Amino acid sequence: MPGQAAPPIIEEPPVSLKIAYISDERYPSVHTDTQQVMKTIDALGALGARVDFIQPRMAKHLLKPPAQRKADICRYYNITGNFELRDILFWPASDLRAEKFFHGILSPLKTFFGNYDAVYTRNILPLVTASRLHQPVLFETYRPLCRTNPSAFRALRRAAQHRGFLGVSTHSEYAREAMSEAGLPRDIIRAIPNGYDPADFQHLPPQADARRELDLPADQHIAVYTGHIRPDKGIHALLDLAAELPEVLMLIVGGSPSDVERVRSDVRARNLDNIRLEGHVPMQRVAHYLSAADVLVLPPTAKPLMGVGHTVLPIKTFTYLAAGKPILAPDLPDTKGVLAHDQNCWMVPPDVPAVAAQGLTQLLHNPALAQRLAQQARDDAQHFSWEGRATRLLQFIEERIQAVRDAR
Repeated sequence: MPGQAAPPIIEEPPVSLKIAYISDERYPSVHTDTQQVMKTIDALGALGARVDFIQPRMAKHLLKPPAQRKADICRYYNITGNFELRDILFWPASDLRAEKFFHGILSPLKTFFGNYDAVYTRNILPLVTASRLHQPVLFETYRPLCRTNPSAFRALRRAAQHRGFLGVSTHSEYAREAMSEAGLPRDIIRAIPNGYDPADFQHLPPQADARRELDLPADQHIAVYTGHIRPDKGIHALLDLAAELPEVLMLIVGGSPSDVERVRSDVRARNLDNIRLEGHVPMQRVAHYLSAADVLVLPPTAKPLMGVGHTVLPIKTFTYLAAGKPILAPDLPDTKGVLAHDQNCWMVPPDVPAVAAQGLTQLLHNPALAQRLAQQARDDAQHFSWEGRATRLLQFIEERIQAVRDAR
């Protein structure tokens, strides 16, 4: 990657490990973190790890056979199923979310007797429980918890002191540096970015065909955003950008029905007629919208990162790269090492709509620039597959297992 220290593309998988992945979420789900979880564990299993996926069973799935529950998950996330589903009925998962407590406490008790090489989780309660049982725990987070959730960070620091604790995987160098500076030992933290799945881009139609298929105008410039559209995701910046360039169609793909209606109300209030809201679409269809685009947009605002702290190196960054389209992105620290201005994207200062509009205009009207950025984006995406991520995770786990053994 030009000017960046790209992680290597690794061909040989490491040796097999037995891993328990604990999640307190409900699957399948529209939440992006569930996609990240399933793509990761499926890739771990494809590399030879024996992965047990431990989740709470939903109330509506009480009578559904395990094979069907697993098949539903695999179909939704477009994965092969290289794991064993071990959903647990401690308390039927429901909108009350009581299962988060029961699952967080009781799942580590189950893994305690499973002779696992690693217990892997993104959730604080199973982290705390498993660490107190001196299980080999790997914790994953995309947030710089020391800034966004100090109480969770304190719990993580305490867990890291227990015998057997393996380490922390972050999604960005930004989060790794923040937590290291806050006192978490640097050698137990590894930044391992997310990725994309080549299977999601199979049989992708060319731009003209994708536009016909999606009933999009053939002769209008189209900028595409895919992902959640909650207020904390910076959607206001997309509306500001659309207001600056009324001749460009801003296509927004994703969002719950209530979020879509909220944004639609904002669009009407601002008299914007160049925004099209698609709502949630199946994962396999997202790439078709990417193919239809002239430019892919990360909201040009710092608020999701600096204001709310919930959005750090969004997962859509990697699918955008893989789509091989020019990308407009805000110049923010969390994407460093993945995105680089005038190399694989065009960066603009955040929260300056006029400048963002100038950047988008340049990408739309400078074909040579757009083609160069798009080609480099496609090339750089090869460093960020889910398989590559899983390989680096397994290597990190093995390194930490050995380090824990040596320390005894």
